[in-house]
Amino acid sequence: MPGQIEKAAEAAASANVPAQVSPKQRLVTMLADNKGAFSASLPSGMSVDRFQRLLLTAANTNPQLLACNPTSFLAAGVTAAQLGLEPNDPRGLAYLIPFKDKNRGQIVNFIIGYRGMLDLARRSGIVSSINAFPVFEGDTFEYHLGLEPKLTHVPNEDGDDDPAKLTHVYAVAKVQGEPQFVVLTRKQIDRTRASSQGARSSYSPWNTHYTEMALKTALRKLCKWLPQTVEMAQAQSLDDRALMLRPDMLTDGVPMSGVAADDEVTDAEIIETVAE
Repeated sequence: MPGQIEKAAEAAASANVPAQVSPKQRLVTMLADNKGAFSASLPSGMSVDRFQRLLLTAANTNPQLLACNPTSFLAAGVTAAQLGLEPNDPRGLAYLIPFKDKNRGQIVNFIIGYRGMLDLARRSGIVSSINAFPVFEGDTFEYHLGLEPKLTHVPNEDGDDDPAKLTHVYAVAKVQGEPQFVVLTRKQIDRTRASSQGARSSYSPWNTHYTEMALKTALRKLCKWLPQTVEMAQAQSLDDRALMLRPDMLTDGVPMSGVAADDEVTDAEIIETVAE
């Protein structure tokens, strides 16, 4: 009998101890609690259920994201939602990348992809056409600036699209029928990559999709010279930055659930890459 009493007491004590919540369960709960906030952030016509599934898929695919500060994950997710860019899917519209921060531990960096930048520019309705192209060794490529700018590019049909042989990228757009373009050399591309927070991560698209990120760099520079929309200005200010939640990150006044006051910070200083 004493043994049964002791076992009953132990069972009662263990029942009062809260079960430990896994990082995945915590993320699932936070997304569910903030479904209304995500719905308010997304452009009309986008499914909040699909968007949140993509966020979970990103975390399942890269477990380092589950180890990140959950509010930084939500901040990156909200940013992607506000821009209408579904993250970490095969289209490469946007990426959520894990980092380590000296003050906040592991956090999430938000990076817009090449196709995401194209999508934002085309969505604005300001440009009639916009695109970017790579130039490789063996291509015929010439451009002139000044009062009568001119650009000629004839790809080598037998050329090699190896990123190591990339020499230039350029972005072109038409605004009210007038063509505008920006050209970047390989040296300029690599200088941009070296200054990128995102490039320091082993999960960075710079390491897996160099040509696409080079094209995105040219598009981003071109977009600075095009008429700006609020959405495009926001995209350029938030691209390739480690973000934490801010009180003004959500639309329609929908509050975030489970976010403490001390989480209301903006940028975080990156100190090292999260390794696999």
